[in-house]
Amino acid sequence: MTSQKSPQRRSFYRFDPVATLLIKKCNLIPVVFGLLSIPIVSIFYLLVAWISNTLWTQGEQVGLLQDWFPWFWTLLINPVVLGYYLWSFEAISDVIEDLEESDVVTTQQAEIDAIVLNPYYQKLHKYIALGCAVAYSVFVFISQPSLKNNWYGAGVLPNLAVTIATFVGVYVGSMLVLTLITNIRILHRIFEEKDLNINPLHPDRCGGLHSLSNYSLKTAYLAAVLGIMVGLIEYQFVTQGVGKVYWFVHLIIPIHIVLSTACFYSPLLAAHRGMKKAKEELLHKIARQFHADYSRIHESLAGDAEILKQGTEKIQGLRDFYKFTDEFPVWPFDVQTFRQFLLTVPAPLLPIFLGLLQEFAGMLLNNLGINLG
Repeated sequence: MTSQKSPQRRSFYRFDPVATLLIKKCNLIPVVFGLLSIPIVSIFYLLVAWISNTLWTQGEQVGLLQDWFPWFWTLLINPVVLGYYLWSFEAISDVIEDLEESDVVTTQQAEIDAIVLNPYYQKLHKYIALGCAVAYSVFVFISQPSLKNNWYGAGVLPNLAVTIATFVGVYVGSMLVLTLITNIRILHRIFEEKDLNINPLHPDRCGGLHSLSNYSLKTAYLAAVLGIMVGLIEYQFVTQGVGKVYWFVHLIIPIHIVLSTACFYSPLLAAHRGMKKAKEELLHKIARQFHADYSRIHESLAGDAEILKQGTEKIQGLRDFYKFTDEFPVWPFDVQTFRQFLLTVPAPLLPIFLGLLQEFAGMLLNNLGINLG
């Protein structure tokens, strides 16, 4: 099993030179890559802060060690995004193999090459990712000096350091989004071209498609983390009064919600169509058999009573079988998975809500004559 998996999985990252270096040359796995970013970025920031004499707050200049924002980014956002970046290349392989093991679909290696591998060779992805990274890094370098309450607004070197980190993060994040979109295209093509063997009594309560449900749930967790990141960016611009100047930053929240919803539902929608098609075909077969048996019974009403009784029992059995088949699942997820996704949707609004709550509390304390300095 391992010898068959590896070549297929290795093929997924060939179009991305960064992923090729990390996976093939450095033999990194998602968790290790994510955790490894913490000391690398931390040392880089600390070195820049030491050289620029911005480790500690001096006057209105906020120091690195007294600014929680870059550390929140370094300890949570970066590791998650970088880990998911490598995970996205192998995730589709795992989903397909799990579906085959549960006998939901059957694919040949030639079909895998035609359906799965080809989209990953699109060189356009890296150019889109580079374009996004350059554009957003320029915006960050220009706008950050206006954010006086953060370390990267303390001087040119901190600003440049965060801009470099932003370039890497946006490139990786853009490639991650493009890979997830490609994975969705792959799943749609597979489910459109294959007949599904749905097991309605499968213990996963997803008709044997738990691996697909689990994949979508992991993308929902990613959406939650990215939502917090988006909310923090919005929080900075709102609380420091820069949002009116860079008004277009507010668009990242609706864009994030649309993309996160699409990434969660699109793989499930691909399977939903296949599951619905398989269910309808079974119902049509039962209906045709019911019609044929009913017609024969109707023609033999004046015949032998025993034959009529047997025919009536068969008709009743077909009705019960039709009702049972009509209860087959047509969505590859359960209530718990859907509930967990719903909890990720308002994630971008949480930092903004906290910011508004902070402003309200400050105004209330000022009205009460309490000054916290």
